[in-house]
Amino acid sequence: MADLPDVQVGGTAFSTTRVEAFSDGIIAIAATLLVIELRPPAPGENVWLALRHELPSIAAFGVSFLTILIFWVNHHALFAVVRRVDRGLLFLNGFLLLCISFVSFPTAVLGRALQTGDFAGSAAVFYAVVLALTSASFTAIWAYLRAHPALLDPVAAANIARSLRRSLRGPLLYVLAIAAAAVDASVTLVVVALVAAYFALPPRRAGSPT
Repeated sequence: MADLPDVQVGGTAFSTTRVEAFSDGIIAIAATLLVIELRPPAPGENVWLALRHELPSIAAFGVSFLTILIFWVNHHALFAVVRRVDRGLLFLNGFLLLCISFVSFPTAVLGRALQTGDFAGSAAVFYAVVLALTSASFTAIWAYLRAHPALLDPVAAANIARSLRRSLRGPLLYVLAIAAAAVDASVTLVVVALVAAYFALPPRRAGSPT
């Protein structure tokens, strides 16, 4: 069996596999927390009317779960080409996990606001800003890797600029989601879902149009 790539941090060796396992656990918990805010019908309450009232929160849950899923898939793809991790990369990855774990809160805020109609625009802006910050933290990891290509697989290092350009589209697209809140809070959810769909697509191969 090949030795795992590692890094010395405070005298302790951390393999990339260990970093991925820790990240997977945090992301899994973050995705699970989303469902906690969904409220089942109360005893004696009309089930279909209750579920109809809960639809905005269910929609917010679905979009946020899909978004976190895409972050996880692309996080896995990123670390598949990382050969070693250093202290800076560990902290940037930690900040990304912080942002992902926070997504459940603005999701709950937006779902409730859409149900009541009170301050829905503000809730949508808050939601999209958190996702923009999360996406920016992912982009920051790519930028860090571009500045430290020795951490990457040689083939990935040669294509790092391309990966960074693709990642930069995330924060920019979430700015559109923020702007959409001025039109309708529900439109923000649609834009966020479209962003997730875009990043669900595999990146183009080298040599094809960007």
